[in-house]
Amino acid sequence: MARPKKLIHFKITKFKNATSGTSSWRVTGTQKDGTRVRKNYANRAEAVQEQADLEVEFAGGQEHRKAVRTSLESDQLSDAESALKLLNGMSLSTVVAHYLNLQTRVRAKGETLDQAIAFFESRYRPETQSITILNATAEYLRTRQGLSEATRANYKTGLLLLQKKDPNKPVHTFTVGDIESALKSYKNVRSQRSFRLIFSVFFRWAVRHHYTLENPCARLDKLPKEMTQIAMLSLEESKRLLYAALTYGDGAAATPVAIALFAGLRPSELTALKAEDIGDKVIRVSGGKLRRKLKRAVPIPPVLAAWLERQPFTGLPAGWNYKLKQLKKATKAAKWVPDILRHTAISFQTERDKNEAFTAFHCGTSIQMMNLHYRHTVDDEQVVKAFWDLTPAKILAKKPAVELPTVRRITWPTKAELRKLVWQKPLVHAAKDLGVSDVALKKHCVKSGIDLPPAGHWIRQQRNSTR
Repeated sequence: MARPKKLIHFKITKFKNATSGTSSWRVTGTQKDGTRVRKNYANRAEAVQEQADLEVEFAGGQEHRKAVRTSLESDQLSDAESALKLLNGMSLSTVVAHYLNLQTRVRAKGETLDQAIAFFESRYRPETQSITILNATAEYLRTRQGLSEATRANYKTGLLLLQKKDPNKPVHTFTVGDIESALKSYKNVRSQRSFRLIFSVFFRWAVRHHYTLENPCARLDKLPKEMTQIAMLSLEESKRLLYAALTYGDGAAATPVAIALFAGLRPSELTALKAEDIGDKVIRVSGGKLRRKLKRAVPIPPVLAAWLERQPFTGLPAGWNYKLKQLKKATKAAKWVPDILRHTAISFQTERDKNEAFTAFHCGTSIQMMNLHYRHTVDDEQVVKAFWDLTPAKILAKKPAVELPTVRRITWPTKAELRKLVWQKPLVHAAKDLGVSDVALKKHCVKSGIDLPPAGHWIRQQRNSTR
């Protein structure tokens, strides 16, 4: 037989006081004799206790419940029932034990539980501030000072990998698995190492700004060591490079190539080099990637002095990167890396001086780094001697065979003729008549001060002719 449903004759209603704004609880109902009950309590537990007492009184002092043996007094039982109603299904003993444990802990510090909670509420600050990887990347790049454009572009490219799956992913949710997933498409160890470095620098910045609690890159597995062969130019490839630099264009690339090849400067150091940094006996290196950490004086060997005497260094020529690409083709080198001129210089310096520490000191590196990344071996002493004798006179005396792109000379019409031509027909057709590209024709007109038809000119002309 089902247990009869218990009727509730008195209810509890929560309301807010209009004057003070505090919450109170109201017990309302009607007793058996018709008397209306309406009582207000500031504490919900008191309201629950009053409701229980009224229900017992309404039932004639007896509750329709199964009798159980207990050592509690009636007021204690009522108090327990009120507490159980407040717990929403939780165990009363568990709650009391937890409360007493908290009291014991705060009393050990000489405080009360209320004081501890008040202290927490007034001083607590979240450990991290939520920010998306998209916004964090923008802030990181905006606040970086003193970065070269190449470095900034490298950071931007690397951090785009973290945004690829979800640009709105919060920074503090990135895990080791997310970093591994971003790197898994790169099989080259050097590429992985480069991107890991970018990620690690970014997450260290994020930790300092409380955007995340940890740097996930710190727990990545170690990468295997690179076992690839170190690239350097042979003696014959060096000859072709120097001769190509002398003969390509106006020969403006010859001196920078000689400085990189015989002094062993890094590409970034060569880019930052100024004319006043070249002394009579040494090159003062203060720029490049290690400009904040390392400044050094690089001795000028006799072979480099001959190149500087022939054509003093005035800075990198215009279009240096393009010129270097053409010179690279002229060397016919089997393998070319960005630092190959530095690799060649360090390798031949080590063989010449037989002193690794001396070479590492003047090249701004360490013996360990030099042997791991830069130095190759040259077994023939005659080859080493010949390398340090590659003066301009020796190169020009015995010209090696090189293939360089030829520059076609264009005979341009007079300024008046050219102005008439570009207004007679569209630029693409005028360029075809001259045997040049429309881009070359446009550049020449701008340089010569010739006004070109505005955009849409020939379309309007065609429309007018068809009317």
